[in-house]
Amino acid sequence: MTAKETDDPATDAPETYGDPEASAGSGVPLPSLRVLQSAGAIQSQKLAKPHGGFRRTWPEQEILKASIAAAMSEHFAWNIRVVSEAMGKTLAGTWDALVTIAVARKPSSEARAITFIRASNHDWQLELVNRKFLFLRVSDIALAILPDATLTQRNLVLGMVKKDGFIPIPWAFGSPKGRAAMKSTFGQVGYQAMEKLYRGAMATHGNFLSKATVNASMQVRMASHRLHGHKAHFVEELISPGKGETDQ
Repeated sequence: MTAKETDDPATDAPETYGDPEASAGSGVPLPSLRVLQSAGAIQSQKLAKPHGGFRRTWPEQEILKASIAAAMSEHFAWNIRVVSEAMGKTLAGTWDALVTIAVARKPSSEARAITFIRASNHDWQLELVNRKFLFLRVSDIALAILPDATLTQRNLVLGMVKKDGFIPIPWAFGSPKGRAAMKSTFGQVGYQAMEKLYRGAMATHGNFLSKATVNASMQVRMASHRLHGHKAHFVEELISPGKGETDQ
């Protein structure tokens, strides 16, 4: 049994976990979880203790969002503050929608000696282009539920990383309706500056010198398995380089 918060009637809400489970499940140390929360990327809950005071718990959705931060930090070599800023400044509802897509297919109840985390046609990927622009590459199913996205956009820009932070770039600039909304949001001067940044990001994506890609959907599914006490592996973890065989 996992250490899920079940000893207190106040914590009977499903999929709520304590700090140790949140950290182990997401792959993010507790101090970094706090940084993510401070940036608005994730949100814990405070539940009352029977004899006074509160304890921090984490809904499963928030833990799975934190696992995206772990993937970004590892594969892009970003410190947690940059990751937190990138996630916290992304359009509200984006990460929740992406987590929902990633775990839409529940694990099979069939007993298996080894569970592999496999790719899916519905997976979404994060791409860091020229070490500067962060993009989200999505399938049709994601475009149908992501805010301000259109069916003609498969590569959605999230923003530009700087040495000391992150500048969000709205992907709404990719459609006439979105551009009209952005004029109201930014004003004339701000609109021109942000549109120029958007066009620069899209041009860079189409003519990139380098691109780092991570299938964060798979990372979310791995976190879901860990959180529920199931053993799972990425394929690469079971392959011994040079031997060409699977470790048992």
